[in-house]
Amino acid sequence: MLSYQHEYHAGNHADILKHVCLCAILDSLAKKEKPFTLIDTHAGAGRFNLDDSRLLKTGEAESGIKKLFSSVKEGLKVPKAIQRYMDVEAPYFSSGLYAGSPEIERLYLRRGDILHLTEMHPEALSSLESNVNEKLITTDGARRQDGKCMVHGGDSYRTLSSLLPPLVKRGLILCDPSYEDKSDYRQVTEALKNARRKWNTAIIALWYPILERKKNETAQMLCELEDFSKLGLNPCGCEKFELQIYGPDTMPDEMKEDSAPHMTGSGMLIINPPWLLKESMTEALDFLGSVFTAG
Repeated sequence: MLSYQHEYHAGNHADILKHVCLCAILDSLAKKEKPFTLIDTHAGAGRFNLDDSRLLKTGEAESGIKKLFSSVKEGLKVPKAIQRYMDVEAPYFSSGLYAGSPEIERLYLRRGDILHLTEMHPEALSSLESNVNEKLITTDGARRQDGKCMVHGGDSYRTLSSLLPPLVKRGLILCDPSYEDKSDYRQVTEALKNARRKWNTAIIALWYPILERKKNETAQMLCELEDFSKLGLNPCGCEKFELQIYGPDTMPDEMKEDSAPHMTGSGMLIINPPWLLKESMTEALDFLGSVFTAG
């Protein structure tokens, strides 16, 4: 389905959880000089204007990335993983922009690293193709990445399968579909199981929404992927990091309407997590909870 547009949701609490985790994983990969491959299966446009009418309509950036920066200005002590993400995001934020996962991934590329960005939505694909040719924004001025960045249009899961195994076998698969319908959960499960078969040394980072009406599908997907990660020639562990924003009694009235998404939080499942990611994200989640569940 192509009805989902991330421009309405960019910079919300779910995006921040995903990007904090992404930065922590990329920091781990970048500690070694060996090159890596990054595959982003649902890339989106890459960067967003914070004054976009769609973002202003939902107010999700206001209660997300803008609230995070305003909270830090109030003097809150910031965990290392949160500070790292904010250092990456700050130059964009100061320019009235918001950096999505493709922009963050481009910032980490070094000579020899490879980034594959896949997007199916025609409008988002066009924006992505344009945005990857824009200069990156950093605290020390604009620059271009040194690694190779390739954009792919079409079905995310077929493209993922066609790219595996990559020539450079250190790396990450980031998967964050829209979960617009029930079949998405099964598609994600099969696609990532296939990815593990073809590229069993990869870190796999899967974002998922916490939805009361889809709790069974979510639980089945996570359980199946966790069990599958323990099989094969290179079994590995998994970690789950969840940020719950609302409970049944604290959900705003507008979120209870039939047309509302009903997303009360979100999570990241990390297959083959890098060393110390759990410790770093546990501290980060405590901080994010204090920011986004307060008031």
